[in-house]
Amino acid sequence: MVVLGLALAGLDVVLVLGIGLVVSGVFGFVLAQEYDVVSFAGDIYLGFESMVEITLLSILIGGLAALIKATGGLAWLAQVIAKFARGHTGRRSGELSIAALAAGSDALTANNTVAILVTGSLAKDIAQRHGISPRRAASVLDIFACVVQGVLPYGAQILLAASLAAVSPLALAGSVYYCWLLALSAIGFMLWPRRAAAPR
Repeated sequence: MVVLGLALAGLDVVLVLGIGLVVSGVFGFVLAQEYDVVSFAGDIYLGFESMVEITLLSILIGGLAALIKATGGLAWLAQVIAKFARGHTGRRSGELSIAALAAGSDALTANNTVAILVTGSLAKDIAQRHGISPRRAASVLDIFACVVQGVLPYGAQILLAASLAAVSPLALAGSVYYCWLLALSAIGFMLWPRRAAAPR
């Protein structure tokens, strides 16, 4: 609850995680019997150890994404999205362009965090050109990167779930109803007409 509250308050993520670590250690010392500094250090190590695979994967995919950006892949994606917008400058076309950018980059990198980091500056440019608030642009970028990540048959989440359930990743991807409903809801909000300002 402390971590959630501090994150919602807008505190720096490293500071939030550090405070959460200290608070959890204090709770361990106060509430758990025979919990000492060695046990606390062991729990921290176990936490790091459980993140090694995803950290290495993120580093490798981040390098791949940097290669895509350096060799012009991101510029090509921007051109495709510009054709998709067809010269329209309204909010809807801008938000749909950001959604297409997030979905396309996540499909190429198979990592929603990397996709957001790589395409963030381009999404910001699109938002400025189309008069979209930074908060709304970030939400659209995040939603559609997560939607695609959740249904990719070669994404880490679907592959892990398919291996645990012993089913085909393709069969599982079609049954992730949350992602499909999230995409439909987001598209509905993007297409919803903006309320006109009340006359003064």
